[in-house]
Amino acid sequence: MIKTVVIVCEDSPIGKNSAIEAIRMGAGIMVLGDLDECKIVFMGDSVYLLNKSFNPESINMDSLDNIFHMLELSEIEIYALDSALKTAGINDKDLLDYGNIHVATLKEISAYILHADVTYKF
Repeated sequence: MIKTVVIVCEDSPIGKNSAIEAIRMGAGIMVLGDLDECKIVFMGDSVYLLNKSFNPESINMDSLDNIFHMLELSEIEIYALDSALKTAGINDKDLLDYGNIHVATLKEISAYILHADVTYKF
């Protein structure tokens, strides 16, 4: 029986929907499934989605308010790779005000993936 899921996203939120779809998928499986835990890991350029200065409307994308409301309702844990944040020039103060965002090392993220029953990659 599947009890833990990790969703890994690496693609930029600009020009692609991968990061947003990762959140939708996580929220959907938490609501519909009998899961103990779902973690979404943002690596690479996907970490830009977690920057509170990211303004999708300025590049003619839809607002992300509903997406982040979905996160709050589903209580999904979000992990951002520390080295990806550093590369992007994003520090802890720049992250969204969402209590379930955590900065993690590659070793920690590897352990989450290793111990998950199922892993999806976007």
